[in-house]
Amino acid sequence: MKKYWVLSLFALFSYTASATDIDQYLRDTEQQIQGQIGVAVIDTQNNTQWNFNGSERFPMMSVFKTLACANVLYDVQHKALKLTDKIDVTKAGLINWNPITQNFVGGKMSLQSVCGAAMLMSDNYAANLALEKIGGPQGLTAFLRTIGDNSTLLDHFEPKLNYVEKGAKNDTTTPIAMMNTVKKLLIGNVLNAENKAQLQFWMTNNMVSDGLARAVLPQGWKIADRSGGGVNGSRTLTAMVWNKDHQPVFIGIFIANSKLKTLPELNKVMVAISEKIFHQYHIAAQK
Repeated sequence: MKKYWVLSLFALFSYTASATDIDQYLRDTEQQIQGQIGVAVIDTQNNTQWNFNGSERFPMMSVFKTLACANVLYDVQHKALKLTDKIDVTKAGLINWNPITQNFVGGKMSLQSVCGAAMLMSDNYAANLALEKIGGPQGLTAFLRTIGDNSTLLDHFEPKLNYVEKGAKNDTTTPIAMMNTVKKLLIGNVLNAENKAQLQFWMTNNMVSDGLARAVLPQGWKIADRSGGGVNGSRTLTAMVWNKDHQPVFIGIFIANSKLKTLPELNKVMVAISEKIFHQYHIAAQK
């Protein structure tokens, strides 16, 4: 009995030391980039949670698209919408990033195609079209309140939602709130099995996050993610990582108000933080 107690104590000490190491690494990184970093991790294999500045507010930017399209799926599930609904695509709606919708100007897209464009290619006009179907930013915020997220707040459409001043609450979330919500949406009871599979498909086949955690994800693991980038040296990443032997690990990384001016610079920091988290949670190549 004493042997097992000692082993358990050693395991606890090792985890605490590891968490302390990554905390110091993140504090040092904050100083280097002259910005704020927030991280939240939920390991459903061991039912553990860890965070760094997890209750602080950070801009959501494009990670709101996961929430918006989950809201669409929820409304479809409750017969308020249909994925086959047709939506007009107009020239007036084009904004700063429309890789899919620009090809449908003057025509129509199905609601499923709109969410596909928003989730797979981060198409901003498509995201606005999805938002309009669920009652706009206020409609999405109301949906989040009904599923127990009392922190996340969306106030604007694209592209204005990306312009969050330091200390502002508009269009923000906290790492803890966001990752609890993403967990509910992907493996909880908010959506039925079919709609959870659809949301996971969109996130797994996301084509705009290859330079982030995906770049260092060890062999044998899968990832479903959504990223965002805005102004003021800000970047976000929300992800679910899992494999056949390990239940999902939910990871949220938020950077705000840094001195970094370009996405490659921000991506480099995101990758480094992702590697630290993978190491801490024993997310390693499968033998």
